[in-house]
Formats: sequence, C-alpha cells, structure tokens
Amino acid sequence: MNTKIKKWFFKTCPKSGRIVGINKKNVVLKICFPLFGLAALIWFLIRVVPKPSRIEYPCQRIAAPIAFSFVAFISSTLVGFGTWKRFKLLWHSRRFYMGLSVLAVGILLSGTLYIMSVDNSLMGQVIRKQIDNGTDMGRFVPIDAPNTPMGVAKGIHPGRVAWAHDPKAAAWDGKRGLYSDPDNNSQTRVDDMMEGVIIALTRQNTIDKAWDELFRTFNYKKGKGAVKYKKGEKIAIKINLNDNGGTNIIDATPQSVYSLLHQLVDIMKVPQSCITVYDAQRRGISAVYDYVQPVYPNVNYQNWGGFVPDVIRYSSEITDAGAKSLARAAYEADYMINMALMKRHSEPTDKWRDSAGQTAITATGKNQFGSIGNVSPLHLSIRDWSSFRGMGTYNSIVDLMAHERIGGNTLVYLVDAIYVNPKHNGKAVRFRLPPFNNGWTSSFLASNDQVAIESVVLDFIYSELPLCANADNFLHEAANIGNPPSGIAYIGKEQGSLGVHEHWNNPTHRMYSRNLGTGKGIKLYRVQLNEKRPAIEYFYADENALHYKTSHAEEVRLNGKRLEDAEGIIPLSISKTTDFNLETLVDGKVTASQRVVVRRLENIEICQAKDMERQGSASLNEDGSVEFKDEKGSSEGSVSWKVNIPHKGEYYLVVSYAGGNPVPSYLYINGEKISENIGYLATFGEKRGEFVFPVALAKGTNELRLEHPGRRSNRIYTVNIAKEIK
Repeated sequence: MNTKIKKWFFKTCPKSGRIVGINKKNVVLKICFPLFGLAALIWFLIRVVPKPSRIEYPCQRIAAPIAFSFVAFISSTLVGFGTWKRFKLLWHSRRFYMGLSVLAVGILLSGTLYIMSVDNSLMGQVIRKQIDNGTDMGRFVPIDAPNTPMGVAKGIHPGRVAWAHDPKAAAWDGKRGLYSDPDNNSQTRVDDMMEGVIIALTRQNTIDKAWDELFRTFNYKKGKGAVKYKKGEKIAIKINLNDNGGTNIIDATPQSVYSLLHQLVDIMKVPQSCITVYDAQRRGISAVYDYVQPVYPNVNYQNWGGFVPDVIRYSSEITDAGAKSLARAAYEADYMINMALMKRHSEPTDKWRDSAGQTAITATGKNQFGSIGNVSPLHLSIRDWSSFRGMGTYNSIVDLMAHERIGGNTLVYLVDAIYVNPKHNGKAVRFRLPPFNNGWTSSFLASNDQVAIESVVLDFIYSELPLCANADNFLHEAANIGNPPSGIAYIGKEQGSLGVHEHWNNPTHRMYSRNLGTGKGIKLYRVQLNEKRPAIEYFYADENALHYKTSHAEEVRLNGKRLEDAEGIIPLSISKTTDFNLETLVDGKVTASQRVVVRRLENIEICQAKDMERQGSASLNEDGSVEFKDEKGSSEGSVSWKVNIPHKGEYYLVVSYAGGNPVPSYLYINGEKISENIGYLATFGEKRGEFVFPVALAKGTNELRLEHPGRRSNRIYTVNIAKEIK
C-alpha cells in the first residue's frame, strides 16, 4: 500500500509500519464514519462469523472496533428515537410517572451506547476483554535495536539513572520470618544506597546539598525560581503496597521508607506533619507503619482525605469518573516522590485470565495507579500484549506520567529494588547474573528522567525473566509524546518528550548510549560502595531486649556509651518510652547510626475479644479469639465494645493478634471512622503480633468498633487502651 495513502487512512507504528488503527485526526473519515462503520461491520460478519479464529487477522483487528463502534452508534440512535416515541405516547395518555421513568432509562442507555461509539476503539476494547480470555500474551522482543535512543533526556545529568548495589543490604534467607523484618535487612546499608543514588543525580558531594539542589532545580523548572524547600510545603511519597504489606508477597521495604524519611526529616528538616506516605488503592501499610512510625510518629501514613474528583483528563478511551479522581495527598502536595518497586507485573501465559495481570512491568509509571480513585477502567488501555492493541497504541500510563499533579509534580523517581517481585502478587526471586550471582537484587535506583528509569527497570527484569509482548509500548509513546507512534493527541503533547528511552547493549555489560559515548540517551551510573565499610547489620527491639549486630567498626556506642562486642543482646530495664541510638565509629568519627524507639505503655482498659459484641462474619474461636471468616468474598463483619476513659486525651489502641491473613480493618470511635488502616502482619506458629495505633478519646464512655471487609482475617485476642509512659 502506498505510504502516503496508508497514513491518510490509518495510524501506523513508525518503527514497524504496521497499521494500528484509523487516523482519527482525518476530518473526512469522521464525516464518513457511518459508511466506514457499515463496511467494517459487513466485512467482520462475512469473515469472522464463519471462522471465529479470523478475529486475530490484522485486518480484523482494525475492522472490529470500527464495526462495534458503528453498532453502538446505530443502537444509540435507535434507542433514543424509540425512547422519545414511547415517552410521548405515555405522556399523552397522562401516565406521567411511567413516561418519565422510560425517558430516564432511555437517556441512560442511549448515552452509554453513544459514549462507547465516540472513540472508534472503545467498544471493541470492551468486547475484547472477553475475547482476550484464554489467549496468548506473547513474548517481548524489542522492535528498536540496542543503543538507539528516542526522546529527550531529562535531569541535572540528562538521562542519568543512578544504581547502587550492596549484596549485604538484603540479608533474608528466604525462609525465616518476613522479608520486611528488621533483622533481615541492614538499615544503614540501605541508607548508604539511598544516599549514594540521590547524590549521584546532582553536582554535589553531600546528601544535604544534593537534596537542596534537587529542590531548587525542581522549583526553577516550575517557575518558582531556584528556591529551596520552604517549611510548610507538603511532600507526598507514593509507595507500592499492592498486597497490603503484611506478608512475604513483596511490597515496599520498610527500611527504604525509613531511609527516605531520615533524609527528609533529620537532614533536610522537613516537618513530619508535612509528609504523607501512601498507596491510596490499598489500606494495608502495617509492615512500613510498625517499623517507621515509632521514630517518625507525626508523618501521615496512608491516604487521609480520600480523593479529589475530576482532576485527571485522559487523551483517549477513559471516561470513568473514579478514574479521573486523584488522591488528596497527591493533589495537595507541593512535591511528589515516586518510590516504586522493581516488579514484573504479569507472568506471560498462553491462556490469559484477568488474574494473570494486565501489563509487563510495574515501576514508577504503573505505581501511580495507586493515586487514582478507580483503576479498573485503565486496565484495557495498558494491555499492550493484546492482539487488539500492540505497539503504537494508546496507553493511559503516559497520561499519568505527563499530568501536572503526578509526573509533572515529581521531585525524584526512586526504585526500591531490595527484592524483585516476579508478578503483581508474587514472592521475591533471586537474579542469576553478576553482580547478583543467584542472590537478591539488593539495589536502589534513582533518576529525574522517568522514561529512562522505566527503561532501565525493564531491561533489568527482561534480562532475567520473560515479559509479555510489547512491554515497552508505553515508553515509545512517552518518549515521543508530542508525536507518538499511536497518533494519539496526548494532553501533554506540548511537552514534546517525557524523557529518553533505549535498551542497553547487553545484560552483561549494561551499557547505554551515554555510557558508550555514542548518543544522548541513558547513562546507567553505578554508585560505588565498599562492602567492608562499617555498618549496622541489624538493630531492633523486642519486648525485653535490644538486638544488634555491627561489622568492620573500630568502636560501637549505644546512646554515647561504648559497647564491648560487635554484636549482642542487651536486656531492657526501662520504665518509660526511650530513644536508643546505635553508632559505629572509625578513628573517632561516626560512620553509621540508627535509631530505635521503645515504647512503654500502661494499660487503661483491657478488652478480651470474646467479650466483644460480634456482627456479621465475626466468629468466636475456641481459644477465645475472634476471627472474621465467611465463604463470600463480599462479606463484612465487625466487633464493638465500650471503654471508660478517666481523662480526655491521647491514647494508644493495642491489638493482640495472630495468623497469616493480615487484611486491615476499619476503626470507628463513637460512630466516626478514624482509620481504614488498622493493619496486621502475618505471624508464624504460636507467636502473637501487636499493632499499636494512636487514638484520641473523650472522657467517660467511648464506643469502639473494628469493621472488617472481606472473608478472612487474623485472629484477634485482645484490644487494649493504653497510655504512653513518658
């Protein structure tokens, strides 16, 4: 087909030249849509009905959505005409209420059909969701050669992705406890990696100056001038908690969140109350909260304030009101920090089902699905592997990357790659190639170029795990947002490019064009870390003792007092909440430090779970615990009880629990919802866990209720009201 004629009729992929849809910018085609729609419908019926497998043919991939949109358009017209005719008949018969009911239903149905016909691919995609069931996701093979960058590099060092790796940071054996436990990860080694990648993005050599340059550069680009962070400005930290963060399914590593808060609060002096750590699509934050909250109690954990409606506009396909809403934490933030995971979202299969996942990877792009009020309407648009989509098609992730309150408000992109998740609900996998050598990835990445860091994450994962087809479609679109392969007029098209995309030369050398000096693409900058530097391998407290282990230090101090051993257990004999600071020193200088806060609480009221009033799926077990369990996934239950409080003030809710189903609960006090994040961790054997949550209670009788959505939970034994002893 003549190239000029093809481009007049169709949108094509600039790399492969493959037809991927109708040229929606062509006015003549819009006017002649009914004619083309009828022709497409006839062609579809003649070819596909006798032999359904022909739906996979390239011509039918184009014809089907046009045909279905045409059917929706005609149906909308007929329904509208029929509704109006029926309404007039009933109105003249003085059957007013019946007539109004018919009119309302008709308008709703006709409008829905019309909306589905507006975009010539939308109707086809809705049907395609069912057609995709049982189909092959294909396998990813890049269509662009290695070291052929596209787009415009961003950042103080354009296109730079900083990478730090320390194999000793992740010390979990894969069996003992939870990957998130404090004795399974070295906090100070994670601190060093985080510090290293942040400094590497700037022209500075200390962490305070590096953050200052990031703030000033960001504000200058936003038109505020090269000004530093100002006290009172809000920071939203979007982490990935896709699986509620309480089991060995990999979510945000608590030590990574701690490290980021340490740099912002302790070094940059950002007020804790100005920071929100959240994933608005998930309620569980228990692992992060349990580890971090005692040290940073005034940080806002999770998405307080719900969603702000009608904030996000999509360039194609997405019309759902919930999908247009944005988490209030993100909407009100002066700065966004996007801290994602290194995660393969879908394990490729030749018999796809919705539970297999939607797309290839989840990094900083898809991480922002957790900032949106309703995610499911976006799923079809990211299923690039589908034979109904392919390379050179619209992807809603690009709209989020370009949005002024999301990608446009992001100070820095971070990837927590301490552990790699092989699928959206998977457990950690080890990587074979050096420097991982069949170990955990135990890494951190950072960049000011979102397209570049997504490209690097994709290359890392692809070097170890197969990906579904067309995995980098959204990166081709984002890198060329001003003139994308799809031909979509993205709302952020005036930006020209959201960053630079390319693939490295090979998985052994991991060299990009700036590493090779052959182009202006990505540079993967390796942060050098000495594994034998002084470090705190772990430092944590249980009810009765402090546990610590250090390495390569000349001296170890606890709250300024020298300790004789490099590791040990120190019995606790404290009567009030105490702050402990462990330090390693060389030549009298502090080389690593870590804080642990040990709370001491005095019980004011003790309530046994067996004495609580139970509703719905709440069941009493023989051991006196209460458990929420039912066969129906939509089941709900609750327990309620009353406490008598001597004085108005701040207290703690202390939940004693056990089990392997740490689904969080809602907390209500005197009828008001206080939190959706009363979370738990998975426990093992007979060991019980304890969740501590601050609450404000009035003097006298207070009524409390734990409400639990879902059909499974941990076992709850007691819920105490306690006062902190300071």
